Amino acid sequence: MRSAVNTTSDPLYRVSTVIAVVVLLWITAPLVITFFSAFSATTRATFPPDGFSLKWFQNVFAQPDFKLPFYRSIALALISGVCAMTLGTMSALALTRYRFRGREAIDAVLMSPLIVPQVIVGLSFLIFAARTDLIEKSTNLVILHCVLTLPYAVRVIRASLARVSPTLEEAAVGLGASSVKAFFLVTLPQIKTGIFAASFFCFVVSFDNFTATAFLSQSNSTLPVEIYFYIESRVDPTVSAIAALMMLGTTAFVLLIDRMVGVNRIT
Repeated sequence: MRSAVNTTSDPLYRVSTVIAVVVLLWITAPLVITFFSAFSATTRATFPPDGFSLKWFQNVFAQPDFKLPFYRSIALALISGVCAMTLGTMSALALTRYRFRGREAIDAVLMSPLIVPQVIVGLSFLIFAARTDLIEKSTNLVILHCVLTLPYAVRVIRASLARVSPTLEEAAVGLGASSVKAFFLVTLPQIKTGIFAASFFCFVVSFDNFTATAFLSQSNSTLPVEIYFYIESRVDPTVSAIAALMMLGTTAFVLLIDRMVGVNRIT
């Protein structure tokens, strides 16, 4: 028998490990700096922080400019998430269970918001809104966020459907149930964990989006856009405190999904 290869002594393995660590540190360093600068006791967002204080977290909830954008972001994430989940479930079911002409093209179109830069997506929606007189309509924001979150819903639900045998649904149809009834009674309970996880992903992606949303939220700004307006005139650790809360909330969402569903089961 061949002896197992010691990967730790492989030069390529070592180089790849070093590159991976450097990239990981490069990506997470701004987040770490922003998080700890929120605890600064002075009016400057410095790292390491000058002292320790939680007053900037209190200031977040004391700022009236953030309340309405926060509620607007919550409502927008919920509404667009419901739309994305509805369309995503139907699209995932069609792409997984059926074979038809143009299937790959439709799949590519649905996944395109993950590839196309959000600046292009936001600018496209701005031009569309100007041409259709929807520039001040919140409906355009809902459509935009539905487009941005739809790929996450399709991707996660397709992964869940791939683990469900279609024969069970076919058996239900054979026993007299309609195809719609068979889906709701047989298939839907088996993919409910994937739907639960996809809804969380859609909510987080919508709530945290800034790049594309900034093109459309002029009078109806969301929380990320309002944060951008805030730092244009004031520079203090309040923004760092908001970012820290958003990071903690997003991390809690992911950990909750992993605890209840298992991220490895839906990716």
